[in-house]
Amino acid sequence: MKKLLFAIALFAGVFTTKAQVFSGTSEIEKANKEGLYTSTAVDDKYVKQAWQLELAKYGKVETGKGGAYKVNGANIPTISGDPIMLTSKISTSKGRTQVFLSLGLGDENYVNGTHAKYADAEKILNDFINLMNLQEAVRTEQKNLEDVTDKQAKTVKQGDRLVRDIEDNKKDKEKLEKKLIENKAQLEKLLTDVEQNKRDQIKMGEDVNAQKKKVEEAKANVPQSAPVGKN
Repeated sequence: MKKLLFAIALFAGVFTTKAQVFSGTSEIEKANKEGLYTSTAVDDKYVKQAWQLELAKYGKVETGKGGAYKVNGANIPTISGDPIMLTSKISTSKGRTQVFLSLGLGDENYVNGTHAKYADAEKILNDFINLMNLQEAVRTEQKNLEDVTDKQAKTVKQGDRLVRDIEDNKKDKEKLEKKLIENKAQLEKLLTDVEQNKRDQIKMGEDVNAQKKKVEEAKANVPQSAPVGKN
């Protein structure tokens, strides 16, 4: 039990570690934007769905080409009390999903690595990546559950088949035992018939010899000059 609790705590600790967030620029719909980005090993199809829901917290989300998102007049109190021009893009590189976030505060003023609100913007990405990792952990465990459940079903099915095989084996055994009894009775009858046949052969041999003797006696009674016809 202690080992299980330790494994769970270790597993949770792995997925609550802060993501690596960097500042940089990205081209979004033919325009270079300054902002922050991070990446995750979670498949982009899950990231895109969740990111759109995350951005919807700040205002109406508009989707564009190449994984682009935009929220005009985004309301993010932790960053600014004024509306923010939020642009974002999700892309994939080397098997990882990258999330880029640009927060424009007007007059080409973007939240970057030297901005006073960088930590707050970084928290948005960190919290999101943490959520992605936790959800991925759920999907992983769900997949493991499905695999275990599938194996359990196969094991139960195998058990049912073994029970049926045992019943079939019992029936076959009963048939064989019945057949053996019938075979034994048949053998006893054959042995009896063989003995009877031996007696019958002796009797028939005696009958043949007796009949031959009668034939010879009958022939002896016939005069020698008279021909004896053959049947």
